[in-house]
Amino acid sequence: MRTILRKASFAFAGAAAAATLIIGAGTASASQDGPKVENPNGSASAWFQANGDTFWVGDWKKDGYSTAAVWAVMTPCGGLNPPCPNFAPNKKGGGTGVPVKYDLSENLPLRYRACTVDKHNNLKSCSDLTSAVS
Repeated sequence: MRTILRKASFAFAGAAAAATLIIGAGTASASQDGPKVENPNGSASAWFQANGDTFWVGDWKKDGYSTAAVWAVMTPCGGLNPPCPNFAPNKKGGGTGVPVKYDLSENLPLRYRACTVDKHNNLKSCSDLTSAVS
């Protein structure tokens, strides 16, 4: 148990991520689906499904922007940088929802939000952050 706590405190920046890992470590299966989130005007949505490590990303308006689930595990990019973001894009256009699959480590705490993005993947409008466990 001490090794798990040591790894958790080293690998995850922030008390919230470490607490999620510790809580999850006591169950047989710590994976946890995340809630569906939407950006303020409802044009982008995202939901994390733990079984299969899948982000479901919706683009609900034809507004010239793509959508993405912008997510990060709580490991730093290096030095004093924040967690490294990843993009789960939906480039199929307005009125579509797509699954974006990953092969993540088990019981990995992650945070994500739903965003509209321009053609250069610059974030335009995002939901609040939420969390899940792979």
